[in-house]
Formats: sequence, C-alpha cells, structure tokens
Amino acid sequence: MPATKMTAKKSNGGTAPRVLLRLPGENSSTVPAEDMDVCNGIQHNEFCFICRDGSTEAHSLVCCNNCVRVTCMKCMDVPKQFQRAILAPDVTFRCIVCHIGRKQEGQRRSEPYFGFYKGEVPVLSDFLPILTTLEISPLAEISSATVMFIHLNLVNNDTTGGPFNLAYQFLAPYFPRGGITYQDMEFDIATAEKATAYQRKVDKLVRDLLKKHPWSRIVIGITNHTDNVTGDPFAGYNGEGYIAGAVDNFLAILLKPWQVLIDRADESYLWFFACGALVNNPTSFAALQQSLEHHRLSASIAFTAVRFQPAFTSHLLFAFVEQVLIERFPIRYAFPHMLGQSNKLGRHTDIVLMRRDTPGEGLKVISLWVGKRLAFRK
Repeated sequence: MPATKMTAKKSNGGTAPRVLLRLPGENSSTVPAEDMDVCNGIQHNEFCFICRDGSTEAHSLVCCNNCVRVTCMKCMDVPKQFQRAILAPDVTFRCIVCHIGRKQEGQRRSEPYFGFYKGEVPVLSDFLPILTTLEISPLAEISSATVMFIHLNLVNNDTTGGPFNLAYQFLAPYFPRGGITYQDMEFDIATAEKATAYQRKVDKLVRDLLKKHPWSRIVIGITNHTDNVTGDPFAGYNGEGYIAGAVDNFLAILLKPWQVLIDRADESYLWFFACGALVNNPTSFAALQQSLEHHRLSASIAFTAVRFQPAFTSHLLFAFVEQVLIERFPIRYAFPHMLGQSNKLGRHTDIVLMRRDTPGEGLKVISLWVGKRLAFRK
C-alpha cells in the first residue's frame, strides 16, 4: 500500500574603537565532528503540498513513492469503490508533480493522471481528479526538512519586535512533529575570557542539538551595530563602552563553534541585521566576502542603509521562509520573487546577496535595489 501518515542597556550604534579580538586558546577548541551524536531525520513532508493542510485522521495523507511530497485525500476525488483497493500492499502512489515531471522528461506520452498504480497499471478505472486549480512549480514542495534558527545578538542590544523571531514563529506550525528550533544567543566576545566563555556555552548547546536531529538547514541571523567609518562589527564591552573588531576576526570567533552545524547542513544562510557600513566600506566588504568563503555558507544577505532598521525586512524574511524554507526553491530562483513581495524595503536600503550555487563554487555577489524598479547589479 502507499505510505500514509497523520498528520537592558540600549545602544543606537555610532562608533567604537577597533581592537584585535583574541581567539580562545587551544584548550577550548570546538567540538570535533566525530564526537557528535546524531539521530535520524524526517523523510516525507508533513502537509499536503496542494492545500498545505495536515490531518490527524488515519490514511488521510498519502506519501508519494517517488518524492517527499504528500497529498491529502480531501484534494483527490478517489471513488468510494476504490478507497479500499488503494490501500493494498502492492499499490504505489505517484503525486501529480511527479506525473507531470515524467511527461516533461519524455518518459511517457501525454496520459491521464491515475495516482495509484500496481506496477505501471492504474488501480482506478478512470483518471484521478485533483479538486483544485493547481498552479505550482515542479520544484516546489511543502518541506519538512529540519530547520535551525540561530539568532546571535550583541549584548544589551534591544531587538524588541525583531523580524527574525517572527520568521521562526511563521514557520513553526509546519513542524507538528518537531524538527525546528530557535536558539537565541547574546554575545560579548570583546576579550579572550569572554570569547572562551561564549565558545564553551555554544559547544555544549551544539552537542545537545545534534543529539536531537541532523539539522539539514541552518539559518543564522546576526543583529549588531557597525562602526560608521570602518564597517567593523561591534564585539561587546571592554570597560565602559563597546569595542569593534575587523569583520573576519569577528566572524572567526562568533561562527567557529557553530561550524560543525554549518558543515553538516544541506543549506546554510546568514542574515546580517546591521548598518550598511559593513558592505559600504570596500575594505570591510572584501573581508566579509573572504570570511563567508571560509565558513562555507550557502548564501548571505546584508543591507546598505546607514541607519538600518531591521523591522523593515519582515516581508523579505517571510518571503524567504515561504519560498526557500517551505517550498524549497533554491535561493537564486526565489530571490527575485522575494524582492517582489518587499518593494517598500527598497525605499530604505539596497540589498546585497552573496551566494554559492553549488558546493565548492566561488561566492557570487549581487547587489539588488527594490525601490520603484528592480535592478540587479553584479
């Protein structure tokens, strides 16, 4: 039978003196990958890719034998006389997207869609109606691949109403069986002692997280300030005020304990919620690109506004969740559509997308503006 399932102190940025951030000593190295315990993951989607609904009734979600999609019985008009027959042990199910894909690849001439088969012989006597107008890309699904949101926020930086947590809350209902988590980590890595304490705290957390799931998608948000002149990101307190560090130095410390998660993930994304000096300054922007290459992230997004307001990115983040995390479109295809849902953001800032389309490929930098028109500037 086809598989079935149920379903503090505030800061407004400004300037900060640059210091060389010290990496922790050898005695506080990050967790070796071979020492991590990892459990098995989830295979099929949790929601019908047509109506995006789940179900708690037995046999109400039918799993495709050719892909990870599921289709609910409410979206298919299976005749009553065949509702027992389709549950036979030797019956397989092919979703409508896989059926269309077979025709596009030339495996079959144009033929009706029957859905349920014994070998290549249809179980139903007539075609299987889909009870909706279906407009969907063959690439799309309602993905249940595990997702981890990691929010790294500068100490005493107020993120009330921040969009990153809202994006997580928007996605969380798509994971009724788990497989999604949100980790909020305040950082102050301004001294070697503080950096060591941060790394030890993250090491322990990473060990625990890897025992729960093999996290296939990692989404990191860094909420921070940058020096208005140098573009250096703030690192924390050293004495009375904030200090900053060169971006490559800063990211080496901040991301190092998370690297095992990044390396094991199928996709990894980094969002910089920071003022635009980070990318407007040629020196810091060049160092940023080199650092992203080093950390092997799939894609990173930054903004050029001098007085950047993270709340304005909400629509862009929601579109990212919808198209990249839920429907599983590659970000190179999804991004123009994401921008189309975020046109007002262009009044505030340009957007810089840095992506790697395939593992081992060099970083591609694309500057995008979404004001009155959409322009791509490489």
